[in-house]
Amino acid sequence: MEDRIGTGKALLILFLSIVVLVFAQGLAGLIYLIPFPGVILPIFYAALCVVLAYWAVNQLCKKVLKLTLRECRIDKPKIEVKWLVCAFVLPIAVIALLVSTPGEFVYNDIKAGEAIKNVIAAIFVAGFAAGVVEEMAFRGVIMKTLEMRWGKGVAIVVPSVIFGLLHAIGSNLHALDLLMLFVGGTSVGIMFSLIVYQSGSVWNSAIVHGVWNCMMIGNVLTIGPSNNENSIFSYILSSESTLLTGGKFGVEVSIVAILGYLFVITLILYSMKKQTGV
Repeated sequence: MEDRIGTGKALLILFLSIVVLVFAQGLAGLIYLIPFPGVILPIFYAALCVVLAYWAVNQLCKKVLKLTLRECRIDKPKIEVKWLVCAFVLPIAVIALLVSTPGEFVYNDIKAGEAIKNVIAAIFVAGFAAGVVEEMAFRGVIMKTLEMRWGKGVAIVVPSVIFGLLHAIGSNLHALDLLMLFVGGTSVGIMFSLIVYQSGSVWNSAIVHGVWNCMMIGNVLTIGPSNNENSIFSYILSSESTLLTGGKFGVEVSIVAILGYLFVITLILYSMKKQTGV
C-alpha cells in the first residue's frame, strides 16, 4: 500500500503542478520571438513545451512526491485502440449534432499559407502540446497526489473542478456562462480522469484531449453564434441560447458537449463495473 502524504505536501504539489503548466507554456512561448518561418514555429513550440513539462513533471514526481513517472501513470506512450477511436468519434459526434441545428456555414477565404498555419497550430499547439502537458500535470501528478492523500474519489473530482475553474481565468464570464463552464469543465475533467484510471496511463486521456482540442478549438472549424474570421470555416449558430452555444466560453461547454462527456463517462463506469463484477 502506498504511503499517504500530508495535507500541506499535497497542496504544495498541487500548486507546483500548476506552476509547471505556466512554466512550460510561458518558456516555450519565447520561441515565437525567434524569426523562424511561421509554419514551423508551432511545431517547435509544441516540442519545447512538452519536453520542458516532461522534465519538470519528472523532477516533481521524483524529488517531491518520491514516486517514479510510471507510478504517476506517465509511462511509455502506448495508446489503446478504443481510446484512439473515442478521440475522433466524440468530437465528430458533437460537431455533427451542432451543425444539424439551424445555422450557416461560412468560408472565410483566408490565404492558403494562413490556412496551413491554422492546421499546423491546431495539431501541434491546441492538440499535442495542450493535451500532453495538461494531462501529465492534472491526470498524472495532481491526481496521484490527491489519491495518496484523500483517495480515488477526491482524486477524480477535485482536479476536474480545478481544471474547469482554471479555464475561467481572464474569461470575463457572466453567471450562466460560469455555470456552463463549471459543469462542462468538471464533466470533461472527470471523463479524462476515468480514462486514466481505466487504462492506467495518461497517454490515453492525452490523445482524447488532444484530438478534441484540435477539432474543436483549432481555428479550422469554429462553431458559435458569430463568425470567427481567424478560422478557416465557421458555422454560425442561429440560436443564441447559452445551453447550445456554451455562452462566452464556447461550444466545448454546450449541452451537446456535456452530454457527450457524460455518455463516455457512463460507458467507462459500466466497463469498470463489468470488469470488477461489482
